Amino acid sequence: MAAVTSTSVPAAAGSTSTNEWRYFITRSLKTLGAVLISGVILLILWHVIVSRSGVSSFIAKKPVDVWNYLTQDGVDGTAAAHRSNLLSLLWVTLGHAAIGFVFGVLASVVVSAIFVLVRPVEFMFMPIAMLLRTVPLLAMAPVIYVIFGNGLVTCALIGTIVVFFPLLVNVTLGLRSVSKQSADLVSVYGGNRFTVLRKVAVPTALPYFFAAMRIAVPGAITGAMLYEWLFTFEGMGAAVQSAKAQGDYAQIWAVTFTVTVVAIALYMVATFIESAVLAKWGPDAGKATGS
Repeated sequence: MAAVTSTSVPAAAGSTSTNEWRYFITRSLKTLGAVLISGVILLILWHVIVSRSGVSSFIAKKPVDVWNYLTQDGVDGTAAAHRSNLLSLLWVTLGHAAIGFVFGVLASVVVSAIFVLVRPVEFMFMPIAMLLRTVPLLAMAPVIYVIFGNGLVTCALIGTIVVFFPLLVNVTLGLRSVSKQSADLVSVYGGNRFTVLRKVAVPTALPYFFAAMRIAVPGAITGAMLYEWLFTFEGMGAAVQSAKAQGDYAQIWAVTFTVTVVAIALYMVATFIESAVLAKWGPDAGKATGS
């Protein structure tokens, strides 16, 4: 009897591990396939729209024009110089985006936890947060600049605003999605509201958290580029402004293409991380009474 028990536990553990890998691989492949198909469709639409728009080829560039800009030498410089310049600009923008992303994620998670633990705080401040969300970032950015000046604080605040609100709403909703049975079970064993939050609410909120993260990752890049476009002379945002003034439309299209590809890549990375986490915790983590 003991032998049966000892062999059944590893088998169950191995089965669980296999299911986790199957979930991760299946979800990741679906995401990769969807992104590749969408990318091909976007490239085709881009080519067709530009070809039939009637806009001068000096201004409107097709995918093949961007490819040539990045791979072939021309009168406006070598392909190696173009790639090197874009890469250096990209690193600056990613650095600015990372600042806003980190602060936005941390702030949203902390505020969401406070909202769940102290309901009156949510009633007081959630309407204010939603009201601020309706203000266009392009209108809010100059106000931030006037108050804090040009620097990393302004960069962090602009990026935080883009990331903060989608995460705040989703994470708060996720933390409030705990089943009554799970919360009661923790309470019966002596747990308090913080224990429910840590043991049940956080796993339950994981799908909501990652759903918002997929939006926040590209949003952080948008916020960084807006900051650079308005207030600095560095990064992808400033490069668009400079290229427009010089009539270098090939660079504008190359910057747009590069940022789009990087945003999609980061979106996929966020999805892969989500798949790995949910493969371990399960998409319904925390909702079962036995969690």
